[in-house]
Amino acid sequence: MRKRKTGLRLTAFFLAAAVLWMLPSSVSHAVSASGAIAQGVDVSMHNGAIDWSKVAGAGMKFTFIKVGSTKSGIDPNFAANITNAQAAGLKTGVYLYSYATTPQAAADEANLVLQWIDGYTVNYPVVFDIEDKCHKNLSEQQLIDIINAFCTTIDAAGYYPMVYSNKNMFVNKLSICGWDKWVAQYNDSCEYNNNVCFWQYSSHGSVNGFGSRVDVNYQYKDYSQLIIPEGFIEHNGNVRFYRNWRMQKGFVDYNNTRYYLDGAGNLVRGWFSDQTGTYYLSPQDGSIARGQCVVDGADYYFTAEGIKMTGWVVLGDQRYYYEPSNNGIMKREWFSDAEGHFYFFDRTDGHMLTGDQVIDGARYLFGADGIRVTGMTEREDGTYYYDTATGQLMYGFITLSDKTYYADEAGHIVTGVYTIDNQPYYFDASGVLIKNQQVVLDGISYYTTPDGIFMPAEEPVQEEGAA
Repeated sequence: MRKRKTGLRLTAFFLAAAVLWMLPSSVSHAVSASGAIAQGVDVSMHNGAIDWSKVAGAGMKFTFIKVGSTKSGIDPNFAANITNAQAAGLKTGVYLYSYATTPQAAADEANLVLQWIDGYTVNYPVVFDIEDKCHKNLSEQQLIDIINAFCTTIDAAGYYPMVYSNKNMFVNKLSICGWDKWVAQYNDSCEYNNNVCFWQYSSHGSVNGFGSRVDVNYQYKDYSQLIIPEGFIEHNGNVRFYRNWRMQKGFVDYNNTRYYLDGAGNLVRGWFSDQTGTYYLSPQDGSIARGQCVVDGADYYFTAEGIKMTGWVVLGDQRYYYEPSNNGIMKREWFSDAEGHFYFFDRTDGHMLTGDQVIDGARYLFGADGIRVTGMTEREDGTYYYDTATGQLMYGFITLSDKTYYADEAGHIVTGVYTIDNQPYYFDASGVLIKNQQVVLDGISYYTTPDGIFMPAEEPVQEEGAA
């Protein structure tokens, strides 16, 4: 992982490193080869052309590929290495050799990495290599702030961050680093055991597929359930969703439904609103509500995209109303719109009523548009009168202005001679009660009293007080 040097400088470097690694460590436990779950390599342009199929055949399961640095730019072999290693079946992580001495510089390095790896499959951690001489005189808190700036930027972009350095750096300067660690110590064991996920145990490995020595590593942490090709995973008490090995944000379509991941990539549950609308996400699995749904005891309607609807909704041959002024809750019972039209929605399932309906013992008529009918109404089987104030079907005598009508027990407005309480009355063709007039029916003359009672003309009934 370290920058490659040649000649005496390289020899001096390793001698110095060896002395440092022999110093006592504050960590008493060791990591050894026997506990490893896989073996792999890390590479850069210094390894030259690599036959990745032979590397895979030699039993290597993963590789970390140098993507570049701010001084040298993108590694010229990066594209070939990551593409061919992927093709050979190795899990591929990447690393950046850092020169950052401030959090902002580290964040800039992270964004540069994101730019460089865009379009490639990265299915192992993205590593921050912090070991340069520019870091040696920084305080532990400065180094931690720099690491956090890089790693949080990588994490926010959907990748899995990790930190690389040598064992002594971790012990003396990075003791409080909480990110996954890749520790370099060229020895028979790694005298460090604080969240060691990878151990770089030698820079002089001999692996088939390489023309010369290569850095070799053991793996201790299983990432198979942490970095996945697609699906949901648990993450620090939350749930994240991966697609193409990368954490997703925003809406994702999966398993014939939709989910929403917030800015940190965490699965959102319950009510959620953004500029596109309001959604409800299942408390159980985070899937969006669709169609008619009961939420907290109230009925709502959601589109196929999960957007909560308000106003009229047509489902099949039924209409429903989701009241905007009541948070979009399905309306039941009576409803009056802005134009003063009255509707009634079924108390059981909320559908809009049409036609003849009996509500609380009274009869009503609703048009095909659901609007409550009022006034005198012609129907196929006769004329009816629905009260203009309540809409209820009226029975018995009905007085409208100076005209009187009569509705029988079925609500029909009667016409002709009709007996009421054993008294005959006469109603004209429009249903108006004829009072105090001569009436000729079938050539026979009749007379109606001032009260409208129908009498033969030869036996007129005199009013009281008449001479």
